[in-house]
Amino acid sequence: MRDENEPLDLPILAYPRFFCKSHMSYVILGGLGLRNGYQRSRVELWKSYGVNVQIIAGVEASDHKDGAFILKTAVEMGPVDAIFNFAVVLKDSLYQNQTTESFEETFKPKAMATKTMDKLSRKMCPDLRYFVVFSSVSCGRGNAGQTNYGMANSIMERICERRVQDGLPGMAIQWGAVGDVGLVADMQEDNKELIIGGTLQQKIQSCLQSLDTFMMLNRPIVGSMVVAEKRAELGGVMDILETNASIIRVKDVKTVGLRTPLSEIGMDSMMAVEIKQTLEREFDVYLTAQDIRTLTFEKLHNMMDKDKRFEQTEIIDSTSIKLLTHLMSNLNIIPDVCLEMTTRNKAGTKQMFLLPGIGGCGSIFNSLASKIEGPVTCLQHGTNNIPTSESVLQSAASLLSHIISKIEDSTEFVIAGYSYGSLITIELTRLLEARNFKGRLILIDGAPDYMKTLVDQHFPFTNLQEFQNNVLLALMDFSHSADNTSILLELSKHDTWEKKLDAFIEYLSDDFLQETSLENYKIYCTSVYKHLIATHEYDTSLSPPLKSPILLLKPTKSYLPPVDKNYGLSKVTEGNMQVRHVAGNHLTILENDELADVINEVLS
Repeated sequence: MRDENEPLDLPILAYPRFFCKSHMSYVILGGLGLRNGYQRSRVELWKSYGVNVQIIAGVEASDHKDGAFILKTAVEMGPVDAIFNFAVVLKDSLYQNQTTESFEETFKPKAMATKTMDKLSRKMCPDLRYFVVFSSVSCGRGNAGQTNYGMANSIMERICERRVQDGLPGMAIQWGAVGDVGLVADMQEDNKELIIGGTLQQKIQSCLQSLDTFMMLNRPIVGSMVVAEKRAELGGVMDILETNASIIRVKDVKTVGLRTPLSEIGMDSMMAVEIKQTLEREFDVYLTAQDIRTLTFEKLHNMMDKDKRFEQTEIIDSTSIKLLTHLMSNLNIIPDVCLEMTTRNKAGTKQMFLLPGIGGCGSIFNSLASKIEGPVTCLQHGTNNIPTSESVLQSAASLLSHIISKIEDSTEFVIAGYSYGSLITIELTRLLEARNFKGRLILIDGAPDYMKTLVDQHFPFTNLQEFQNNVLLALMDFSHSADNTSILLELSKHDTWEKKLDAFIEYLSDDFLQETSLENYKIYCTSVYKHLIATHEYDTSLSPPLKSPILLLKPTKSYLPPVDKNYGLSKVTEGNMQVRHVAGNHLTILENDELADVINEVLS
């Protein structure tokens, strides 16, 4: 047909279509399980056209015997004209959390089933015209957490390329996100637009039209997707909020606390990676993994001001970094448990014991001790000081004799613990009270609930291997290395802490290694690792409360959102509970003269 006004010799534009032949059979793997009313209605519609629909359940196309049974059943109905593999199984997880089983489950319906169909169809399907598999943009472009899925699709594509080289039909279609039906449609809520792998949902009618076109081509790899436009151009703060809210499945930002970390709202490691990539890709905002773990909707809101993006999302300020660098370059790792600190040593003041933080090294107190008026003994608890540093209770038991020998004839004590050291301080007090000693605790930004929350938030993990990797990557952040991906791949090759640590050291810059002894740094890293484990396993719920009073010294800038003002320490002691604030953050509080003034009040 043509328009009556068109010349008769004008070529007719014909649109090529793919049609199934009535006397032939078509094998479809995956997609048909009659799980919902829509699928049932389509099958009934096909049957009304006279199509003989046979649904084979309980077989694995990846199995040679089952695959042969599927093709034999199809051949008995008619020569096989086409084989389609639409199957999919997702086992998404970050690469370091992937297992042999998660790869195998993803491979079975795709790579293994396609390989089986390829091998069997070469003999059982001589009339085959089409061999089509559904691949994904996750293979062509990659997508966070889908290493196994991307590899399974890649194998299918290689099989199709080999078939074409052998003169056989073969085509893999890389789809983006598909709307209306399927996995993405099931994930979608309230018809909100989802961006997956940089693509928007392609309407199913558009997918069918594209499939129709592809079936007329002779290409081993083709693709169809709707590329998402960058949202940064919209410039609105709600774009940033809503985009990230949709990732963690929050329907209304107003229903959650603006200062609550996204990790507490439901952000898992997969979502964290997606948020990081989305901020970089869509809004040109670059955050570290540490920043993402403490990200809040309030910080996202502040990103509307480009000049304040990094200021508002900065987790460790420049003063903290300088202090930490100074501490790292002055690691005085010595095996002695008791370290007598240089103080003002004013006559008539009480003696005090200090317990350092996560590194267990007393050099962190050098500046603070110089301002304290009384004698101070630092109890070092690194891996080179005590053999039981991976347990809070055992560390306290190992340090007890050192305190008793120093107290001499006195029955009173003053003991202060910083950060992780506060946990050991609490248990030491428990042991001293059991021996009828009386004293006072000073906890510097540390408490059981606070430390456990801090560790769980900054070092999330599902197994020991992932935990070890996360600890080393966090330590690498302080050496200012940006290539964490290659580091993670290397760390994942090793199965022990010692091997991972050796591999980690290889990535440290020469400038960084010049600042500290290599052996000292390895001791420091191992101490941090074991103390983090000890924090994770520490539980005070079954222990009786202390009788001694506690003075909690909190920094004005906290790493965590506002929680119990006394860090839950009212559950730890029956004695008087006092809280005082000191300007600074978790690191800089040690440099503040005000901290030394408060301690001197206690010792006077």
